[in-house]
Amino acid sequence: MADFITWFEIPTKDFDRALSFYKNVFNKEMDIFIFSGIRHGVFKLEGQLTGAIVETKSKDSDQHGVVIYFNANPDMSEIIDLVKENGGKLLEPKTLIRNTRSADGMAEIPKNLIDGNIGYYAYIEDCEGNKMGLYSNS
Repeated sequence: MADFITWFEIPTKDFDRALSFYKNVFNKEMDIFIFSGIRHGVFKLEGQLTGAIVETKSKDSDQHGVVIYFNANPDMSEIIDLVKENGGKLLEPKTLIRNTRSADGMAEIPKNLIDGNIGYYAYIEDCEGNKMGLYSNS
């Protein structure tokens, strides 16, 4: 995986309204998944960078808006250290992507949707207060 940006998330408080909006405005179908108990409407974009609308009930979306995930391979820990050394903050530590099921609870997703591998994410804040995501396979 050589892409610098690996994924994006658009927060939404009214998931069904946002799902309808993006389907109708951009004429794109979306698959519904639940990742760690949170509904995601994943854009169907074959062979392209993709992302999702993400259901949120917190005020976090008011502060941070869209979250872009950067490729942190091969060593996310090194990137996290560099973030801290350069005036950023670690908001959520490196976490295994898990508990993925389709919205109907029937289909288990054994690998993530970014690159088909087992993966990890972390949230950071840059030196300007922007929330960003990191993604890696290890």
